Amino acid sequence: MKKYVILFWCIASFATAQTPITKWSGILNAGGRKVELILQLQPDSNATYKSTWEIPAQKVKGLTSTKTELKGNDLAIEIKWIAATFNGTLSADGKKIEGIWGQSGYNFPLVLEPYVEGKVIPVVVKPQTPKAPFPYESTDFVYQGIKTKLTYGATLTYPKEASKKYPLIVLITGSGAQDRDETIMEHKPFAVLADFLTKNGYAVMRVDDRGVAKSNGVFQASTSADFALDVEEHLNYAKKLPQIDSTKMGLLGHSEGGLIAPMVASRNKSIAFVILMAGPGVDITDLMAAQNEAVLKSVGVSSEATQAYIPLYKQLMTTINEATSKSEATNRATELVKNWVATTDKDIVKKTTNISSDADISTFVNPFVESLSSKWWKYFVSYRPAVSLEQLTCPVLAINGSKDIQVTADANLQGIQAALKKAKNKRFDIHKFDGLNHLFQKCKTCDVAEYGDLETTIEPEVLEYIKYWLLLRA
Repeated sequence: MKKYVILFWCIASFATAQTPITKWSGILNAGGRKVELILQLQPDSNATYKSTWEIPAQKVKGLTSTKTELKGNDLAIEIKWIAATFNGTLSADGKKIEGIWGQSGYNFPLVLEPYVEGKVIPVVVKPQTPKAPFPYESTDFVYQGIKTKLTYGATLTYPKEASKKYPLIVLITGSGAQDRDETIMEHKPFAVLADFLTKNGYAVMRVDDRGVAKSNGVFQASTSADFALDVEEHLNYAKKLPQIDSTKMGLLGHSEGGLIAPMVASRNKSIAFVILMAGPGVDITDLMAAQNEAVLKSVGVSSEATQAYIPLYKQLMTTINEATSKSEATNRATELVKNWVATTDKDIVKKTTNISSDADISTFVNPFVESLSSKWWKYFVSYRPAVSLEQLTCPVLAINGSKDIQVTADANLQGIQAALKKAKNKRFDIHKFDGLNHLFQKCKTCDVAEYGDLETTIEPEVLEYIKYWLLLRA
């Protein structure tokens, strides 16, 4: 799963400055990826503050904090929708805010300075992004689901020979609120996939997630099971279209979409094929533990420190998931972390959690509880991908990159293979691409933060492999 490192915090010029500075900017350096954050601080009539910010590179504007608390020159911010916290302090000259951004156990320094109009952070060109005019038909539309009653915004692309019916591929996004192009750090992976597949004879349907862009509904209140219902609505709508061969409809899921696709296909035997791009093949607790281990290593944390931290992480996931309330989760998690800190080398504690005193424990625990207490998470972490995979008998392609640190290749591909063998599926292909990350890009540092620094959206060899597999298997 895709994790967006998007936490940043805000502070105004407090008692130190005569004229409050309401707009700040800073560069968040998350594992090597530099992202500009712009903070807008708004005083209200009660001498308190509200805050919003934007992330130009990700086209995020007006993201509102759930809490902005100012005490003297110290600022504490919470953004519950992304389970983030920020704690910062205004410098003596009132021209700098030095703070720490934290999310789900990760902490990054963030320094904010007064915003300078016209300051531009260069954006890396993404040459694969398709641009009109297209050598195929492309139609944007909105339709209403029969069972969900939701409105969905979608794009259908198909070859120009209108007299023919075409096999359909429905694209399923990864975790997080995604638009139909699965836009991330200026990349549009699903636009690239749709363009390539349509040029090679397929109709492709890609849809905004519920609550995103032209689709309504409440994303934050939904689970993977709800997203599976959305996919079924897309299939039911598409099979009635004159351009679509309803006997040849397949699914392509990326990341969490690679969990949702088997869910749908396992109860819909009309699905002709399934393509899993970096989809999970192991229990989610194990997947997330491996993800955190890989992320820590990618930012230079030693193997010794990582191995000491991962058991704590798994215990925290289980403890928070089993709790019946946030207060119970907070109390149990706090006690767990306190005991771990007391019995673990201080240097290891600092490197993995940024905890150096008892006061830091709540800063570490609270984002964990906020993130892992969500409806989506509780369903996600309890779901076993094997349950659906073991029911798939249609052709299945499962691919991953060897440098993927979000859904690590070996364990998940092996898990998918084992489940498909248990299903007695004789029409599957498992393939690992050397040197590619979670987005199937050739990477250097191979951490999440690097995605936007790379020009290529999806390596051509991956696209070609999918094409030839479809020709042979589907």
